[in-house]
Amino acid sequence: MSEANLFDIVILGAGPAGYIAAIRAAQLKKKVCIIEKNKIGGTCLNRGCIPTKAIIASANLFNSIKRASDFGIDAENININFSAIQERKKKIVDGGINGIKSLLKNYNIKLEYGTAELKEPFLIENHKENGYTEKIKGNNIIISVGSCPADIKGIHVDNEYIFDSDSILDIKNLPDSLTIIGGGAVGCEFAHIFSSFDVKVSIVEQLSHLMPTEDEDISSTLEREFKKKGIKVYTNKKVDTILKDDANVKVTLSDGNELKSDKLLIATGRRFNTSGLGIEKTEIKIGKRGNILVNDRMESSVSGIYAAGDVTGNAMLAYVASREGIVAAENAAGGKEKMDYSLIPSTVFTEPNIGCAGLKEREAKEKGIKINVGSFQFRSLGRAHASGEISGMVKFISDANTDKILGVHIIGAHASEIIHEAVIAIKMGMKSRELEDTMHSHPVYSEVLMEGAADVNKRAIHKI
Repeated sequence: MSEANLFDIVILGAGPAGYIAAIRAAQLKKKVCIIEKNKIGGTCLNRGCIPTKAIIASANLFNSIKRASDFGIDAENININFSAIQERKKKIVDGGINGIKSLLKNYNIKLEYGTAELKEPFLIENHKENGYTEKIKGNNIIISVGSCPADIKGIHVDNEYIFDSDSILDIKNLPDSLTIIGGGAVGCEFAHIFSSFDVKVSIVEQLSHLMPTEDEDISSTLEREFKKKGIKVYTNKKVDTILKDDANVKVTLSDGNELKSDKLLIATGRRFNTSGLGIEKTEIKIGKRGNILVNDRMESSVSGIYAAGDVTGNAMLAYVASREGIVAAENAAGGKEKMDYSLIPSTVFTEPNIGCAGLKEREAKEKGIKINVGSFQFRSLGRAHASGEISGMVKFISDANTDKILGVHIIGAHASEIIHEAVIAIKMGMKSRELEDTMHSHPVYSEVLMEGAADVNKRAIHKI
């Protein structure tokens, strides 16, 4: 074993928290090493955001082609080449990996592969595949090792009949039918993907709505649209048993209902990749869920050791991880940055899209805030009719006393894009009347925001 190489900052994990932290640290003129166990890009690039959106792009195009006759275009004998869809996804992912490698190289960041283990607070042993172990020391350390799909007691993910959200991405052939357990963002996006490819889909959620963390009006609209597409939705149902045989998987629900399908997807949560890191050799405090506890500077209980991304147990989203990585890097380099979780947009790439930011109606009421609520339907937009995408709505939550916008919730075409106008409005403290008075081009989908803001004060022009 060689002598330890010394760096200003050593980062464990090259996902959306780690590699971005490395680049920011390098921008701050720090000598940086990043250690990755598998593939750079983490869950987001390899098993989450990017591959799912690549497949969703194919699903959305196929849906559009199926509706071509509505637009005066004859398109017959259209078939799905699922292997080609998977190959396209792989090329996109590989391109993203190569892009990150180029960024790290351009910033002279040392990239090492292997399994990192903390031997002392600032000494790491990196165990490489060839059996060689190297020592790496950092004046500061950022732990950003991410998360993986959580196991369900008694359920074995065999990647043949039963899949998790990682392995389902590599399925080689489309099944005839699929049951999905978990009605959050991951489960709903996969329900959209497979139903678009004419797979018979059932989705089970133990709470009262799909997307239970979103505003109820948004969740209810999604359920309605899913049912229109032929997706069978089971809410307020728990799973009692899961049985597998050579023909199918049978899921028995708490109400006695039995769902039989070719394949089963478990999409019920994730766990933290903290085991095997050697954290027990340090004084880093771990939360009850196994997450690394950090303060608003992303610093752990050990001064100079930071954590960012899913492993902190905060909002488990790639873009939150990236911001946490930047905050951690700034502070590891001597800065005084603080992480702000008060305004995190959420986006779900179903059809229709979901985009939400700020307080939900129930949250505002729980806080005792007197509110005004405005809403506007996509079907009242000229652009929606011209494009054949009329499903959906926007909902505004504003302070009744000040008219300040507190929350905006959208389900409809391109909601994941147009929500960011609302994010800026909330961040800048805009009032509903101010957004209403901001001219929007016509015909565009974002007019839904102008009209929704106007409806807060019952001034929407096109609302019946």
